[in-house]
Amino acid sequence: MATLDETLALVTAETTQLDSVIALIDGLKAQLDEVLAGTTLPPAVQAKVDAIFSAAGANAAKIVDALDTNVPPPPPEGFAKKR
Repeated sequence: MATLDETLALVTAETTQLDSVIALIDGLKAQLDEVLAGTTLPPAVQAKVDAIFSAAGANAAKIVDALDTNVPPPPPEGFAKKR
């Protein structure tokens, strides 16, 4: 089972804020899955849990897409920027 310490270590190790958020979401979901293993939640509660992680994943995907769209690609390796 992933512990809070392990999730914190993954979040801290990420080099970007976005990667850190994704690691946090994934870590929390893994912990929740482990804690709830073998447990049957009432359908309404399970639907809410599923909706939370679905929305979090969709929001992370929107951020990735926005960054990919609005951030120019890095210059080719060996390319020197003129001043």
